[in-house]
Amino acid sequence: MPDYSDFPKLFLENLDKVGFETYLITDKVSEFKYKGTQSIKNFFVKNVFRNKNYKQELISRHFLEELNKSISEIKDQLDYILVIRPDNFPIDFIKNLKQKTKKLIAYQWDGIEKFPEIKNYFNLFDTFFCFEKVESQPNIRSITNFYFDILPPSFKKYDTEKPKLYFVGLYWKSREEKIDKFIDNVSNLSVDLSIFIQYFKEPEKRNEKIRYTQNRISFAENLELVKDSDVLLDFVDPLHNGLSIRFFEGLYYEKKVITDNIMVKNYDFYHPDNIFVVENDNYKNIEQFLKTPYHQLSEEIVKKYGFSNWIKQIIEK
Repeated sequence: MPDYSDFPKLFLENLDKVGFETYLITDKVSEFKYKGTQSIKNFFVKNVFRNKNYKQELISRHFLEELNKSISEIKDQLDYILVIRPDNFPIDFIKNLKQKTKKLIAYQWDGIEKFPEIKNYFNLFDTFFCFEKVESQPNIRSITNFYFDILPPSFKKYDTEKPKLYFVGLYWKSREEKIDKFIDNVSNLSVDLSIFIQYFKEPEKRNEKIRYTQNRISFAENLELVKDSDVLLDFVDPLHNGLSIRFFEGLYYEKKVITDNIMVKNYDFYHPDNIFVVENDNYKNIEQFLKTPYHQLSEEIVKKYGFSNWIKQIIEK
């Protein structure tokens, strides 16, 4: 899986809890360095032959070699190999993984159309899971996101007087306008807004009620902010066709959610006291929603979306 935030550590801890013996390979490999005369050759190839791809080809070859080395260090034949975001890895590496396991499984936790290169990987796996629905692909199966149940639940009494509304996400031009519109519509209410936008390129404009940062907020830091909040905000990515992890964090930590993703109404954990769907400019109804206490859901429904049940479905389907 990608070496992203503290997700690899959480995956390993949860797999260990369920009873797996685990190995981890991430896309973080040793730094590329020229060997022998490669540096000189790169100079001539780039400046004489005007080929600027030679160095990138060397880097890609190094990446594949390092990944394959990680496979060779695993002596056992594995029962399962699960690959998160397969498109972060070379196709040749995925093919090599297939020789090491009885069942090769993929999970694409980002949208298919957001990273369309993933379509070239569909047929490399025994089963391919995605949090979106993909039509006309026989080995593609839908599965929701999940919460990490290795982490102990923490509950904060819902504040009906001045609830804290929390959001963190990457800057996307496509959702900037609707976030600004939401802020305009709730700023006159008795709420505590806590909105963080992470960016790589400086936004063209800034909203004074948003905290912008170039630093990644780790998953652990995010969870502390989730626990301290009353309502999680979810602004759907137009290239996504499923539910983000925020819904499942809300389920586990008993947080309300305000979202513009109408798909959530089709799920068994949806309750209008807990999840408000912004549609048809119904902002005037948010105030009453915020004043309504959290509706307790059954333990059966909550456990259904934990990692332990999620991984069971992944390996059995």
